[in-house]
Amino acid sequence: MNKVVYSQWSKPAKDEFVGFNSKEAFADCAELSVLNSKKWFDKVELVTDEKGYKFLIEDLQLPFTDVKVELDKINNISKVHWALGKIEACVMQKEPFMHQDFDVIWFKKPPKRILKSKLAFQNCEANFNGIHGFYKPLLDEAKKLYKLPSCDNIVNWDKIMAVNCGFMVFNTDKLFKQWKKMVYEYIEQWDKHHKYGVIMDCPSIVFEQVFLYWLAKHKNIELNFLDYEWVNPELASKYGYTHLISGSKREKDIEEKVAIKLAKTKSLLGI
Repeated sequence: MNKVVYSQWSKPAKDEFVGFNSKEAFADCAELSVLNSKKWFDKVELVTDEKGYKFLIEDLQLPFTDVKVELDKINNISKVHWALGKIEACVMQKEPFMHQDFDVIWFKKPPKRILKSKLAFQNCEANFNGIHGFYKPLLDEAKKLYKLPSCDNIVNWDKIMAVNCGFMVFNTDKLFKQWKKMVYEYIEQWDKHHKYGVIMDCPSIVFEQVFLYWLAKHKNIELNFLDYEWVNPELASKYGYTHLISGSKREKDIEEKVAIKLAKTKSLLGI
């Protein structure tokens, strides 16, 4: 594997900070992520839209080796389905790749067992993670209200199983066609029924994280993880892996550490 892919669908973003405290904080983390990815992969690709191109390439000048402006085609979809840009970026790929979020950084080369896996993710998400409240309302609503023929023989709506998609390794494309079909079918039904309400308006965690788990099981593709239940700090240090999940990216001390590591990295690279 010699390719990593990042994606940015601009429509769902509330602002240019994308969950960070400021544009500068996002830019620091994004640049640190991309620069480290370029150490391990010859191809570092961005899939985005016109707005994302202007922000990430023209403004921030992030050093991707290739840029594809493809995601304006999904601007007819509601921004609540924020992960759709990631799915589109994945299914368009024609060679093995790792998709990586901007808040993920590999300070060391990803381990061979991950890069050689047909499918690999950060960790599995299930009841043992304490995420019951995130997934159950969405799964219950889908089971009760939605008509999802492409999902019926694949997804177990009664069992919470999903994958954390901070990074996703694909050395197979055998699930892409079915995944995309399931995603758009689910989006159509969610848009039709969401007036009934769910505890969290976060359908993306179903069509991204839940669907990938069950599709892999359905197609008998082995799933691999950095760690099955959770990547604890000790394991993250061993692998040189950082994922600034949720509110961690807004913590001031972490923001400062990212800025310092970026400065050191650029100095070593002579930038």
